[in-house]
Amino acid sequence: MTTQLFEQTFIRTHELEIGTFRFDENIVIGQVREGMQINLDNSLPLFALAWEQYKNQPVVYISDRKHSYSLDPTMHYETKKLVPFIAGYAWVVYDDRCEKVARLEERFLDFPTAVFRSLEPALAWAWNLLQEKEID
Repeated sequence: MTTQLFEQTFIRTHELEIGTFRFDENIVIGQVREGMQINLDNSLPLFALAWEQYKNQPVVYISDRKHSYSLDPTMHYETKKLVPFIAGYAWVVYDDRCEKVARLEERFLDFPTAVFRSLEPALAWAWNLLQEKEID
């Protein structure tokens, strides 16, 4: 999948307190606001939107880390419980520090994850992962 294809399958953008989230048929690209402190409580509206949109179809979340924010990685333990249909989680990072943080977060997730330096390969990875899920 490319950015152009994502734009063709794009459904809607949700502006939430914690950031901007772009939904397409099976991929969500999230960009958290600068300086936010992400926790389970302020993430619940995003989880609710995911349930509403995707229900039981597989979805991949791509965290577009353009801004600096804090997140307790142990909240990822709850992700699979709250969004059991999540197929994968990717990070798009723009510097070494953000990559180190993403690599730490990966340890808290028990489904496919990947870290990228730009959006295009993250979308391709998500698309391939979703294609594999269709075959399973």
